[in-house]
Amino acid sequence: MPVPLTPRRIPKRDDAAGRAYGELRDALLSGALRPGERIDLGAVAHWLDMSRTPVDHAITRLCTDGLVTVEPYRGTFVRPGDPERFEATAQVLDIVHDAVLATVGAALAPAERERLLELTAAAASAAADEAPERHDRWLLFMADLAGRVGNDVLACEEARLRMLVQHARVGAPPEVLTEHARRRVESLRARGAEWLGGARLDQDGAPLLY
Repeated sequence: MPVPLTPRRIPKRDDAAGRAYGELRDALLSGALRPGERIDLGAVAHWLDMSRTPVDHAITRLCTDGLVTVEPYRGTFVRPGDPERFEATAQVLDIVHDAVLATVGAALAPAERERLLELTAAAASAAADEAPERHDRWLLFMADLAGRVGNDVLACEEARLRMLVQHARVGAPPEVLTEHARRRVESLRARGAEWLGGARLDQDGAPLLY
């Protein structure tokens, strides 16, 4: 794993294992650590200016999340990309997002409805690995809506699935990602009246403003 030459100075009062987990998770979800890449845990500890123990705890959490694998006598590796895993996880996340929109969609302000449609169309206009920031903007908007439902279990599950989708998409072929985003646009168009109080999309996924 390539790491900065200058160690990160983390205050001792911070939760070192939690910080290590957050830094590694962000590197995994952003694609800075690529599928199949070996993670040098000693380099990570030096980078974060902490001992190996909290880094090992962070790796255990990331294994539970399904983001990394530990192979005896070989080391720790970023979990390889898997198109089937992406598709299966994304479908479950879509179900959670359906529940979110069914609960809060009709209560959105007109500007928020338009923003949701614009972000969804933007995510569908290019494969997520070519323009991940578009996909992330859409996911973060949906995460905000999930938080408004007032159901901690749903919000936690949405966050877990969102993380897995972000990770799995790194290794998925562009056509798989584009097809999934296209279906998401079609779903919003078909169910817009139910979720969004009549908001509509044109054939390209762009919002019809009125």
